[in-house]
Amino acid sequence: METNSFLDLHTHTRYPGKTFIKAQDIEIAAKNGGYSEILAMPNSAKIIDSIENLLEAKRFDEVLDIKVHRTGSLTKGLLGKEPINYKEFIGHGVFIFTDDGLSVVDDALAEEIFKSLKFENGAVFQHCEKSCHTSPGDIAPPNDGGILKPIPVSEETEILERDLNLVEKYGTRYHAQHLSTEESVRLIKEAKMNKLPVTAEVTPHHLLINNTNIETSNGMYKMYPPIRTSRDQLALIEGLKEGTIDVISTDHAPHTIESKQRAFKDAARGVVGLESAFPMLYSSEIFSLDELERYLDKNPRKILSELGYELKKSNSFKWEFCDKKFYTNSNPKNSLFEGRKTLIETNGVHV
Repeated sequence: METNSFLDLHTHTRYPGKTFIKAQDIEIAAKNGGYSEILAMPNSAKIIDSIENLLEAKRFDEVLDIKVHRTGSLTKGLLGKEPINYKEFIGHGVFIFTDDGLSVVDDALAEEIFKSLKFENGAVFQHCEKSCHTSPGDIAPPNDGGILKPIPVSEETEILERDLNLVEKYGTRYHAQHLSTEESVRLIKEAKMNKLPVTAEVTPHHLLINNTNIETSNGMYKMYPPIRTSRDQLALIEGLKEGTIDVISTDHAPHTIESKQRAFKDAARGVVGLESAFPMLYSSEIFSLDELERYLDKNPRKILSELGYELKKSNSFKWEFCDKKFYTNSNPKNSLFEGRKTLIETNGVHV
């Protein structure tokens, strides 16, 4: 079976600056998963909040056999206190700004940013987490058990609702990252009904896993936003199918095994997803092949091209049918899908 190659709107490359992962590890994971292009988040060890760091990141990008599109941070140092120079970044072909991994929580600063980026024709991609700079939680209810700090639905929706009000006020292009709640789907649906310039994404792990009997002793399940209820899961699936949510993005977040094999409270947040996304989504039989190509290829390309990014011509990608268990071949291997049944695999070869 052949598909077009995919474009991921949410990849943490970790470079420049990290030593536990190489740029080639991102390339291998992407190619194994059928991706020829990725949008890199700015929260590398050297945060992409200056042109110097942007150019260093691009030097790594240019040697890879995938296309890496870049974002800039919304605030200096991802600290949520002071905007970066958006105009300077736009002059270098970067039109998307995000503090992903953190939110812009301060309401006055958020309004300043939305107003500025509307003027500069940039876009806000927002990670919605109200307590990220103060006391972030651990897990979604009801799994906290009195030890782990719960992450309520409002942690996501209060930032999202504020942002959508700012979009309505200024007309700023806005993209909601990794939605996890039924209420967020409702908010995005209302925004689209009101013709606001808004798009949204969801991850494979929020579509395919819910928190029924979640393993709270297993740090692999720690992530932000957290895995939520079956009701939230079903709302996310329906949100995709009805067009409220536009894209499935991986939120590919490499971590060392040591940082994940800890007590849940101390474990790093996030999972890898580039290699597993299509095999697991296809194997779920929840979505048709046409739907998956829309969420993984057509819609991400439409979003980036409309924002001003230059895209590669899509490759064809060859998949083989199988009846096996999925195991991540690239590094690192902090995936939630290790050992799960897959109906399709690839050797990472574009044709």
